[in-house]
Amino acid sequence: MNKKRVYLYPMLFAAVLLWSCANNDNPGEEIPGNGKALLILNEGGMGMNNATVARYDLEKESLNPSYFLGINKRGLGDVANDMLQYGSKIYIAVSKSGTVEVVEAATGKSIRQIMMETVSGVSKEPRRIAAYGGKIYITSFDDTVTRIDTLSLAIDGSVTVGMDPEGIAIHGNKIYVANSGGLNWKNGYDNTLSVVDLTTLTEEKKIEVGTNPGAVQADSQGDIYLSVTGNYGDEPGTFKVIRSGKGTVETIAGIDAPQKFVISGNKAYIITGSYGEPNKLVVYDCLKEEIVSHSFISDGTVIPIMNNVSVDPSSGDLFIASTDYVHPGDLYCLDKAGKMRYRLSAVGMNPSVVLVQN
Repeated sequence: MNKKRVYLYPMLFAAVLLWSCANNDNPGEEIPGNGKALLILNEGGMGMNNATVARYDLEKESLNPSYFLGINKRGLGDVANDMLQYGSKIYIAVSKSGTVEVVEAATGKSIRQIMMETVSGVSKEPRRIAAYGGKIYITSFDDTVTRIDTLSLAIDGSVTVGMDPEGIAIHGNKIYVANSGGLNWKNGYDNTLSVVDLTTLTEEKKIEVGTNPGAVQADSQGDIYLSVTGNYGDEPGTFKVIRSGKGTVETIAGIDAPQKFVISGNKAYIITGSYGEPNKLVVYDCLKEEIVSHSFISDGTVIPIMNNVSVDPSSGDLFIASTDYVHPGDLYCLDKAGKMRYRLSAVGMNPSVVLVQN
């Protein structure tokens, strides 16, 4: 037998094995890591190039605020807006740097920086991320939604929507995009929700929802919820819903000045409160269609400024990121009853999204 062929077979087997591992992107797969931990995205300050990812080891109760920096020997970039785990990878939208950082979930190692730039070479300002069917969808302030294949990590599609799209949600065969118009505030915000066909990646229609829509989420029934921010003046913020199968927009009474929110277990946890006022966390039952708590925190814990809220879908614990926009912010963990379990101090500048790794 040819000796070269004997040596070649193990090499080919190893190559196929490595390729299979690298292309295993099953979103339902449990990713091995170094024990249960939290990954905390810190937005950083605009123009300061100080966005970070911190890691808190839940077993050792130890915080590493420079997790991404320590592993990759470089910073994350300028203003990190969103972070999402899908399969074996974590995707981070870094707005002012114009990148989507792709990170190996098990190790924290950067796999690739995907450039998000316009044809003139300036940042598209990627904002929010959603995932479905082996693809990542990212809103950007160049009025587009970009589609990225999660195996090749190549941009393979784009669609123009409204002005300065912010929040994004996917349900059924539709993508729902909140067009804020935030960069055009002097001349008037946008007031629409774009509905995009997931298969063809074409915009089907725009629905008028109110001035300056921000966050968007879907419940298990396909109802689409939005926080509509208003104009910070004579148009107050409102919380709205488009019921599945209907094209009409309903305002949900009793939820004033909504900001970011998350839906988990068909309950919406909504940060509320106008600028300069104390924030509260309102809980809305999406199935019963009623507010179940006007103030989720039940033990008197005071969280001055709530920047974002995340949920551990396994335990039901909530994570509220707090900031004063000047100093490194804190992260509060509350149980399902609204009582504080622990607080992490100085996790990073403007903490935001939290991922739970098992």
